[in-house]
Amino acid sequence: MQESQKSSRAPASPTSGGPNRRTVLRGSAAVAAAAASATVARATPASLQAAATMEPSLVNAWALGRASFGVTRDMLNDVAQRGLDGWVDWQLQPLQIDDSALEARLASFEWLGWSAAEMNDHPTKEVWEIAHEARAVRLLRATYSKRQLFERIVEFWTDHFSIYGSADDTFVLKIVDDEEVIRTHALGRFQDLLQASARSPAMIAFLDNDTNVVGAAQENYAREVMELHTLGVDGPYTENDVRELARCFTGWTYWKPWESMTQYGEFRFRPQQHDTGAKTVLGVQLPAGGGIEDAEILLDHLADHPSTIDFVTTKLAKWLLGYAPPQAAIDAARARWIATGGEIREVVRSLLSEESIRLARPWREPKLKRPFHWIVSLYRATGIDLPTPTDTIWMIWNLGQPPFQWKAPNGYPDVEGAWASLLMPRWQQAAVFGQGWYWSSPHTIGDIRALLGSTPMSGWAQHLSMLLTGGTMRPREVKRIQQYINGFSQPTDQIVGEALELVASSPSFGRY
Repeated sequence: MQESQKSSRAPASPTSGGPNRRTVLRGSAAVAAAAASATVARATPASLQAAATMEPSLVNAWALGRASFGVTRDMLNDVAQRGLDGWVDWQLQPLQIDDSALEARLASFEWLGWSAAEMNDHPTKEVWEIAHEARAVRLLRATYSKRQLFERIVEFWTDHFSIYGSADDTFVLKIVDDEEVIRTHALGRFQDLLQASARSPAMIAFLDNDTNVVGAAQENYAREVMELHTLGVDGPYTENDVRELARCFTGWTYWKPWESMTQYGEFRFRPQQHDTGAKTVLGVQLPAGGGIEDAEILLDHLADHPSTIDFVTTKLAKWLLGYAPPQAAIDAARARWIATGGEIREVVRSLLSEESIRLARPWREPKLKRPFHWIVSLYRATGIDLPTPTDTIWMIWNLGQPPFQWKAPNGYPDVEGAWASLLMPRWQQAAVFGQGWYWSSPHTIGDIRALLGSTPMSGWAQHLSMLLTGGTMRPREVKRIQQYINGFSQPTDQIVGEALELVASSPSFGRY
């Protein structure tokens, strides 16, 4: 339903001088636009003092917003019992967290855990159908997993080692990459993650390294592994380093269907296609006669390089703490990387410590939720079920961020400017969601009404603020939404739906 059609309905008994629904949404747009263009505020002694004395429950709510796909009541209770640092410690051991409810939901996707060859030879499904279901699996994991921090870090690495999941030959290869590379190594050693990614047939196919042979070096992967995966675009490498590194990766390929149907999608090194000449990359000299170890040595060197540690630590800090994370928090995380040999788990622990959260002050410098994060957080906060996630994926496609569908190798952007101008689709989906018309989720207005419980109309805005944001909604937004609700004399279905819609469309819910 179009926004103009929804906005034309006036309250049954408008309060004199109070805002109408269009005014409230316009206010949201103005706040979002202002935030998108504003210079990030820097810490002052007064603001740091305020952070030190802030109510712990609000600090926890903001921290959980960064460490999950959306705050829920259960999570708030967990962190209240464990303390923030204790909750992070618990989340950093995901295999010790019971996720059997999610696993039961995933049981219908029988291909999970299959090899690329097995998926390619599925008796009833085409590879594109399996790929679409894989996007639905990603949605279910983000929404229902109790291992929320793990899922957030999985999303980070999915973008860091981005692979377009609908490129030639990556439909099922990306599914294997997600399971065996990203999810297996998300909280392990960065060195192991980098080595696994380099061997990933999905990465090899996406960046054309299967065509990288002696005498005709293909430079795509060599360039991106330094620019995007390790040293950063401003890293200390030259064009000659790119060419020499490409020579190191000659012969790194994977089994194609016409070569072996049973081995399809497995990593393969072909010695006869490898350039065995002497090479020098980033000052590292490799003697003539080398084989697969040429690239392995350079990958380890890249993983341990100071520029890699700086680049990846800072990027993780921006992911978890804010667009302009405090240098002290970055420095502490960098020190943990060095002390632990690149243990990602320990870097994340440092970044999400209560000390780092208070330094970052997410309540003063919130991030804008990306579309996938926004819709998942709405389902998580309301508890509305996702019985047909393959349908909901189409709605996420309309929002602009379906999983595994970013065509460039740099991953979906984590900058506000990339998403701040795309708020209208969110408001449209919030409108149909609030009225129980969301075609991929068969909830009704009765389910929305149940979220309000016995709360009187005069307290609906605050109640929904607690439900959807953990109480972090700005007071002025709560006030404006409540003024709109007060324009109705009775709790009609219309105002029940629109109350939820306005909170879901608010700047506070759109940020974390």
